Amino acid sequence: MVSRRFATTTLALAVAAAALAACVHDHTIQLRALPDSRIERLAGAQPVTVFRFADRRGDEGDADPHRVGGIYDGYGSRLARVLSAAPWPDSLVQSLVAGFDERGVRAVAVPDRELVPGAPAVSTPFAVAGEIHNFSTETRWTLQAHVSGIVRLYDDRGNLLLTRAISARIPRDAEDAPAEQDVSGYQASLNLAVRQFVRAVVMDPELSERLAAARSALPGSRGNCGPACYARSR
Repeated sequence: MVSRRFATTTLALAVAAAALAACVHDHTIQLRALPDSRIERLAGAQPVTVFRFADRRGDEGDADPHRVGGIYDGYGSRLARVLSAAPWPDSLVQSLVAGFDERGVRAVAVPDRELVPGAPAVSTPFAVAGEIHNFSTETRWTLQAHVSGIVRLYDDRGNLLLTRAISARIPRDAEDAPAEQDVSGYQASLNLAVRQFVRAVVMDPELSERLAAARSALPGSRGNCGPACYARSR
């Protein structure tokens, strides 16, 4: 009797889960750079080129640049995907460029190419590149978003100057700044996580120190003539 009741209950749960899955559809969001009043201006910073970040998300991303999350049931089974309208690596580059702009750092976007150390020199004194390990928004028991990865700063000849592990989670890192209004929770939470990630990158103390340092003190120096030298050499 007990085993029959258990079997009946299990079957009912399976039917309910199947019915729920049939009602849940893939959800598409818009990734966009959010203004961040907490980013402070950096005086004397030299320009930087922001390259495409490598996708190192493993199974989480399904090797799909549009896949940015999922909708899961309480048992961890995925019911639907969360997709971005534009490829997330392109959006991340644009968000970083916008963050550097708010920081007072002129930035050049290269969203279609990863940096290859040792390749031809870039046109700016510095380059930012790296790899992303998490870039997702999802519901399991709660709604959350996570953006994390390795950020690397190079000089114009491809010499590695700095490596940083950066991570931002929502709601853990939520703040008083308002999120987007009249959009889904998936979009609002992921764009907030991206904003926190960008702020952590552009406000990193050592990275900022490097960007503002005298050019003559850095490897591969062309002398301390500032961005104007690079504008003339392009």
